[in-house]
Amino acid sequence: MENFYYIIYLLVVLFSAFLIKAVGRIEINYSKALGAIVPVFVIFLLWDIAATELGHWEFGLDKMLGLVVVNQPIEEIAFFLVIPFFHIVVWEALKKFVGRI
Repeated sequence: MENFYYIIYLLVVLFSAFLIKAVGRIEINYSKALGAIVPVFVIFLLWDIAATELGHWEFGLDKMLGLVVVNQPIEEIAFFLVIPFFHIVVWEALKKFVGRI
């Protein structure tokens, strides 16, 4: 069961983002969101690949699904997409309900 923790965490975060978006009727400009997410995704994925290759850190694959792309677990790759999307949704919700940020 432990090998599902990371992916379950990501799915809960993604579900939460869509729940906030639906319940709060939050509008997301997906082209702007992608414009914010893609550069961060590329930079941090390259950083992770290099750091893993150089031995600065490693992943406990026994606690993940075991699907690896260019020395990165699929969960780590998904992390760089899911978490920024969640934060964009939360940011837009705060702007809508709390006021101008």
